[in-house]
Amino acid sequence: LGALAPVRFSLALLVVVAAHMLRGPSSAPGGIHTSLGAAGFAVLAVANLAQASPRFVARAMALLLVCSSTLHFVSVLVRSPEALARDLDTFAGVGRCITTMAAATGAALGALPPSALPPTRKLLAVGYCACAQMCVGFILRVRTGHESALPFYLLHIVLPFLASFLAAHAASRSSVGQNVARRGYSMRLACDEC
Repeated sequence: LGALAPVRFSLALLVVVAAHMLRGPSSAPGGIHTSLGAAGFAVLAVANLAQASPRFVARAMALLLVCSSTLHFVSVLVRSPEALARDLDTFAGVGRCITTMAAATGAALGALPPSALPPTRKLLAVGYCACAQMCVGFILRVRTGHESALPFYLLHIVLPFLASFLAAHAASRSSVGQNVARRGYSMRLACDEC
């Protein structure tokens, strides 16, 4: 079952990329940051299927999240308020999908082992992404006049992302601690037999 984990993860990423590509460019809100996200997830899927170094995949995932959040922030600053309002209406219609994607992304980043990506780097990437998304919500509220922009970003993107990240991060750290404790116990048993 452990050997199939990269395949399952890669298939999940491919499904997300395929769903994005099937929507087509005319209905895809957000512009370049969504295309970057889709391309980045495709690269992660290929790297995972090719059994690339876990450190490479982890660092690429963190970089993808930071770059995508930055591009989203910049696109909200430069696009017209009318286009942003249309995107907000589109996002409101698919709120459950956005919530699921945010939670899955947070869980995937949180589950990375400390050997692949140090906890401080994970926490920096997550903190940056959460702050960038909250800034996007504030800017959308100011530029479009939509009162629902900030609560939408908070409830559908930031909170599910943070909650799933923290849960997966805690679980990955506790499993690392259990492995270390098991190794220590087995070392004591081996020394007692000597």
